[in-house]
Amino acid sequence: MADFPLFINMEGRNVIVIGGGSVALRKIRILIEYGADIRMISSKITDELKLLADKKYIVWTNENLTEHNLDYLAEAFLVICASDDKALNKMAVDYCQMRHILVDCANPGEVSDCVFPSVVRRGNVVIGISTSGGVPALTRYLRGKIEALIPEWYGELEIELRQKRRELKMSGLGQSDRKKYLRQWIAKEEKIREEGKGQYENRNEEEPSGHGADGNGGGGH
Repeated sequence: MADFPLFINMEGRNVIVIGGGSVALRKIRILIEYGADIRMISSKITDELKLLADKKYIVWTNENLTEHNLDYLAEAFLVICASDDKALNKMAVDYCQMRHILVDCANPGEVSDCVFPSVVRRGNVVIGISTSGGVPALTRYLRGKIEALIPEWYGELEIELRQKRRELKMSGLGQSDRKKYLRQWIAKEEKIREEGKGQYENRNEEEPSGHGADGNGGGGH
C-alpha cells in the first residue's frame, strides 16, 4: 500500500539520528533546512558531520547507541536509523514503535513509519515525490523532471501571491470571485516570467476595486 503524503512543520522538533555516515549526512542536511533540532548519536562520523557539529547545526553525542542508553530516544519526535549496523537499527526501530515514536529506518525491507521523499523546493513551494520506499531510482528520475518544470521564481511568486490574497480579503469580493481572480493573476504572472518581460507597469489598473490597499486578512480558501 502506498504511503500517505503529509507535510509537517519541523521547526524546533526533536530529531535523533543514529549513525554518522553518508545516509545520516544526507538526511541531516535536509532536516537542517527545515529547522529541526537534531541530535546525532555515533562514535564515528564523517568530516562534514563533524563540521556541522562544530558549527552548532547539530548536537553530537560521541558514543554508540546500545540497549543501555536507548532512553536517548524517549523524547524524540522522529528517530532516523542510519547506522550500518542492522541489528542496532532494528533495536531502535522496535523501541520507537513500542512507544509510538516516528521512525525512519535505512535498512532495506525494515519497517518504517515514514520515508524521506525526494523534494523539489522553491521557497515555500515544496513538492515531495515518493515510491513509498520501493524504487528510489524512479523517485530521483521524477524529481529531475519536476525540477525542470518548476523554475526558481515560483518561490518569489508564492510570496507575492500571499500578499495578493490579503488584498483580496479586503476587497469585498466573494470567495468564488477571489479564487477566479487569483487563478487569472497566477496565469498572467507565469506568462510574464516565462517570456522575460518583467512586471506589469500598471498592474493595479486591472485589479478589482480595493486591491491596492494593504490588508491583514486571515483565513484561507
